[in-house]
Amino acid sequence: MKRYSKVLIFLMALLLAGCANHSAESGNDSANRGNGAANDGVSKTVAKLKPVEGATIGSMSSYVQDREVWKDFVDEKYAASAKRSARGIHVPRILLDSEDAAAANKEIDDMVKHIKDTYIKHEKEMEGLDTGIYAAFSAYQDEDVLSVMIETSDLWEQGPAHYTVFNFSLPDGKFIDDDALMKHFGVAKGELLGLIENSLVEAQAIETSIYYRDSTDSSYFYNPNHYTGLVLNNLWDKGKTPDQRIYIDEVGAPMFVCAQSIDPDAGLCSPLLKLRADKFDADPISDVYVRMARKLGVDPADENHKAFIIHLGAAFDEGSLKETLAKLHAWTGVFTNWEDPNMLISVKESEGAGRPYLNGEECYLVIPKYKNASVCLKELAVSEGGKLKEEDNPSLDTLGTTGITFICQNISDIAPNGKITIRYRDDITAFSPSISLKDGSMMLPDKVTDAEAVLHWKDLVEKDGYSKMMFECFMSVMGKG
Repeated sequence: MKRYSKVLIFLMALLLAGCANHSAESGNDSANRGNGAANDGVSKTVAKLKPVEGATIGSMSSYVQDREVWKDFVDEKYAASAKRSARGIHVPRILLDSEDAAAANKEIDDMVKHIKDTYIKHEKEMEGLDTGIYAAFSAYQDEDVLSVMIETSDLWEQGPAHYTVFNFSLPDGKFIDDDALMKHFGVAKGELLGLIENSLVEAQAIETSIYYRDSTDSSYFYNPNHYTGLVLNNLWDKGKTPDQRIYIDEVGAPMFVCAQSIDPDAGLCSPLLKLRADKFDADPISDVYVRMARKLGVDPADENHKAFIIHLGAAFDEGSLKETLAKLHAWTGVFTNWEDPNMLISVKESEGAGRPYLNGEECYLVIPKYKNASVCLKELAVSEGGKLKEEDNPSLDTLGTTGITFICQNISDIAPNGKITIRYRDDITAFSPSISLKDGSMMLPDKVTDAEAVLHWKDLVEKDGYSKMMFECFMSVMGKG
């Protein structure tokens, strides 16, 4: 009996020891997850981190604190609004002992002075208990980096919010650039731009699917997807702007500051972009392009091929539009699971107050080689010397898509009235497709390939098989929707 008792006591001791170890390991795992830990070494820093009062909820750091600037100049009646966690006035102080941290704090000093000057200038105009001046910051820290972002805005200057980013290496407190910051999270230097492009295109598509899903009138053409091409062009044009456009938010997500990287006039996009990595989607060449290239006997990697194009037909009335969209529908059924492409349609501004009217009737499907290539359409006109020249057209110049795009242009049998520009970073292909009056073939530059032979259309095109949404959108542009 005594022997059984000893065995029982021994087993209970082992069980209790195992529970204690499991509890300790679970606690460490929870701490690591809560602080976005990237490796086992982070657990050493986790014990030192603490919530940063006044920062965005979830911020953890041992090197950042709220300056509580409202104590210096905000009147007592506005103190409650200035101290609140959302839409208050919260500005950080960096506690690192380094020259770069001192430089960051000096920049924040100037920021505080501007906030104070704005408050003094407009204090007599303030109504209620809200100053109309807002500042917020987030902080992320692990064993190797400290990332701080500050957002400032006010109702008095009526400009967009401004975002300031500081990234430091630890423990030396020196500034690090975007490439070094993202390398810490496993992104190689050559991968960063593609990561930004993919994330931007995805975010624009999600925004469109949520807010423009049921749009079938002409407002459809002004959804975020129809600005993405211009946004990408602007991003590539500003590719050599200063670093510190990326920060790590309070929960460990990498964020790209579009507001400081893309001109607001370039097109509609979110001021902050969450970067998402997908190792299975890293190839810049479009999957659809690869499939079509193989069918047509073209090497997808061949630099002499930049895009495919298919002439879909004309769209000058309801009947011809249905035939054109039926051909498109056959193609989408094979290559995109019936997902509609973006659209660029040549229209002209009415002289009166009416809606823009259709200025083209030949329809094409453009399939760029690169999935994130921008596609833009410019209006052309015949000059006095008989040459084609670009004309300003507000209804076209403010739009630009990306990827596979349905294009309608060319109302003239003499000369095309539109120029298509496909761009991927610094690689630009511009052309004006037209139909030969001699044999009906398309006239194209060397790097753009007629892909008519990719399908046996007679076997696939169905008379009433077409996208009802695209039909209704196009009819609205015709003035019949």
